[in-house]
Amino acid sequence: MRIRVTTRADLYEQRKQQHSGRGYRIEDERPIPVNGLRSFIAVSEIPNSDRVSDLVAEALNGMTR
Repeated sequence: MRIRVTTRADLYEQRKQQHSGRGYRIEDERPIPVNGLRSFIAVSEIPNSDRVSDLVAEALNGMTR
């Protein structure tokens, strides 16, 4: 999953650290503020097929979240 994170320039480093701490890889950083905003793309490396199969197994086994 890829998401673009746009934030105020003064909160940019904090937001990058938050996303990195959650396991996202940071790409396509925009280092120069435009109208006071900076952005980056956060990429999650969760394989979709594994997640879907986990959900199906939970449903078949009657497990709840």
